[in-house]
Amino acid sequence: MKFFTTILTGFLFFFVSIKLHAQNVMINVITQNSGIVKIGETIFFEIKISNTSATAQIPPYKIRPQISFPSSLLSIPSIGHVLPKGWSITSNKNGVLVLSNGDDIIKENENRNILIAIQGKAKGGATFIVANLFFSDGNEPGTKVGVCTKGDNGADNLSTSSITVI
Repeated sequence: MKFFTTILTGFLFFFVSIKLHAQNVMINVITQNSGIVKIGETIFFEIKISNTSATAQIPPYKIRPQISFPSSLLSIPSIGHVLPKGWSITSNKNGVLVLSNGDDIIKENENRNILIAIQGKAKGGATFIVANLFFSDGNEPGTKVGVCTKGDNGADNLSTSSITVI
């Protein structure tokens, strides 16, 4: 009986230890102005990145949020965005925008809010803008594919918001 209790206690400590050192990063998005933009006008697409870990930071050049948008309806200008210090847009081609957290270290239980300017180009919608949270290898400039953080929950690495151009 003592052996069984020792084994059971060991397994419990093991699983609690994994949970305590797990690091989940999540993404949430919303299109401002109720998701409606007029042709030629600009609104913001808001991205919230959250480090839900109580014990681990997100290192520099580790996360690569990718935003997919209908390029026939919208364009993303080269200026007008509100990025946290250290962040950059690494690519903006063919309806896909990719960001990097650059040298921004996201501490435990911290969030980053990003505002991406989007401009109405042609009437259409409602359609979706999709945000995926991908990971980099942690090296500058943060564009190479890497593995997710230990304990990441992939279910919250995708978020969508609707948009209509009038």
